[in-house]
Amino acid sequence: AEFKGSEAALVFNSGYQANTGIVPALFGRRDAVFADQLCHASQLDGALLSRAKLLRFRHNDPEHLDRMLARHQENRRAGVPGAGELLLVVVGGVCSMGGDVGPLWEVVDLCSKHGARLMVDEAHATGVFGPQGRGCVEAEGLAGEVDLVMGTFSKALGGFGAYLAASRTVIDYLVNTARSFIYS
Repeated sequence: AEFKGSEAALVFNSGYQANTGIVPALFGRRDAVFADQLCHASQLDGALLSRAKLLRFRHNDPEHLDRMLARHQENRRAGVPGAGELLLVVVGGVCSMGGDVGPLWEVVDLCSKHGARLMVDEAHATGVFGPQGRGCVEAEGLAGEVDLVMGTFSKALGGFGAYLAASRTVIDYLVNTARSFIYS
C-alpha cells in the first residue's frame, strides 16, 4: 500500500486470482463492465464471473469508450432493462498483448465524467514505469485518482503473487467477499 500510495492493499496468489476475485466481489448482474478489447484474459474472466454486462471498447480508444459510456447512461436514464447501476472501466497500464501504454489521463477523466470506477492492471508496468517504478499510474501523476490498481510481483519484481491497491473500505470488503482470496 505504501509503495503504491494507497490506503490499503491485498495480496493474492496470482494475477489471475486477483482479477477473477476482485471484479465479481465488487460488481454484479445489475452492473456493467467496460473493458479494453486487449485487456488480459483474467480481467475478462473476472467480468464474466461477476455476471455484469460486459461491453468491450476499441483498444486505447477513449473516444469510443466515451460514446459507449454516454449511450449506456442514456439507456439507464430511459429505464432500458440491463443498463448497469455501477460502472467499471478496465484497462491495462501497459498492454500485455502489444506492450503499448494506454491513455490513462483520458480514461480517468471519462470515468469521472460518467460516474464509473476505474481498474488499472499494472502487471506489466510495476517496476518499469514511473520515477519510483510504481507503474503507469505513478508515471502519469494519477496516484489517488484510480479506484483499483492491480499488479503482479512476477514480472519486473521477480516474485510470486499479485496485489490490489485501493481504499481501506474496498480492501476490507474484499477480505470478506473475494472468493479467490478467501478460498486459496
